[in-house]
Amino acid sequence: MSKHSFLNNKTIIISIPNDFGLPQMFKQNLEYLGMKVFLLEHSETHHKLSFSDELKHISHKIFKRDRTYKNIARENNRLRIEKDLHSKMLDSLSQKTDYALIIRPDLLNDEIIEKIKSKTQKLIGYQWDGLNRYPEIYNKVKYFDHFFVFDETDLKFDPKFKLITNFYFDFDLTNSSSPQNDIFFIGSHIENRMPLLIEVSSFLKKQGLKTDINVIGSSKKYIERNPETGITHITEIFDFKKNYEHIKSSKAILDLLNDVHNGLSLRTFEAIGLKKKLVTNNPEIKKYDFYHPENIFILGERKLEDLVQFLATPYHELNSEIYFKYSFENWIANMLETPDYIPILKHQS
Repeated sequence: MSKHSFLNNKTIIISIPNDFGLPQMFKQNLEYLGMKVFLLEHSETHHKLSFSDELKHISHKIFKRDRTYKNIARENNRLRIEKDLHSKMLDSLSQKTDYALIIRPDLLNDEIIEKIKSKTQKLIGYQWDGLNRYPEIYNKVKYFDHFFVFDETDLKFDPKFKLITNFYFDFDLTNSSSPQNDIFFIGSHIENRMPLLIEVSSFLKKQGLKTDINVIGSSKKYIERNPETGITHITEIFDFKKNYEHIKSSKAILDLLNDVHNGLSLRTFEAIGLKKKLVTNNPEIKKYDFYHPENIFILGERKLEDLVQFLATPYHELNSEIYFKYSFENWIANMLETPDYIPILKHQS
């Protein structure tokens, strides 16, 4: 149960992107900490275009050379459907909640954000994909009592923004007693990181190490033509629970930087929580108090040949405060600014 008894029996509305079982992970972890959770679910319906919208899309494409209408119409359909869904849930609340947390507020209709604000004592926003990646967020920040970002460059937009890292879910940290694989990776095909992924995966396979490296996206033909890379093409990304099972069955996690932002990914913190080694190409990680060269291998700063020895050596245990500092429990305590939380970026150098 929570070290922060202040969280027990507190109420919270949450809106989380409907990615890979993420909302349910949040709900489960919040309930584990003793909170009562009201989840605003995003629609899983594929938002098909109406006949009239299909005609407009064809017209825009042919006469205006504009191919964006279809995506705009689908987004408007999603917002309309979710507006009704969210309004019904919010109307069912008989009293204000203690908190509301919206991750990716750009996904919500303005009216719904205003309604959430009327149903809670404190409205908190978090844009964990970077502001510029989803520019609609710039029109939403005015609604929030507190607003968090995870990319330091986003602080330039508003000095009142608060910087926070990601976290690891801490309600189930049972590890596999005998990991089956040396290293695990899962990610989308992103063109500028594929050469490094192929280099690392091919090297590890040649060394006889057991890899669990998975890519979803347009790389299927390349991967099928080049089996020596050791990469598996998958058609669906793993949900968070399945992802954690793969991590638990591996000695290390491979995490490659996505150039659209500079913040540390969830993979970094999953490595902390599950006590796994991490292989990454993000040199920013050296600034953090959890960095230890026996646990974290930075590609580009150390020879690839040294990776074999790195994976063979034991994991270096960290101070217990570090594990708690980057847990979901302390992360949500920072977000809600409850008493006695540990500031996450306090010891960043």
